[in-house]
Amino acid sequence: MKLRKSTFKERVTQIGDTEVVHRTVPIYVTLIFVLVLMAIIFIIGMMIGYGILHSPIDIFKPSTWQHLRELTGSGS
Repeated sequence: MKLRKSTFKERVTQIGDTEVVHRTVPIYVTLIFVLVLMAIIFIIGMMIGYGILHSPIDIFKPSTWQHLRELTGSGS
């Protein structure tokens, strides 16, 4: 039976008595991925929340946001 190789390559170095595992994916790629994922989840959440009483697609209309600003008092 063959063992599969790991898809992620890890580079391990020894510093003194401590093993240090280096990142295989740069931190900025991870941050960009997390930010994009957060934006997508925010939009889907807004569509679900607004879609309970109204049409979910209306969340993309500027008139909806203007109405929300007027309701909360931050429109002035």
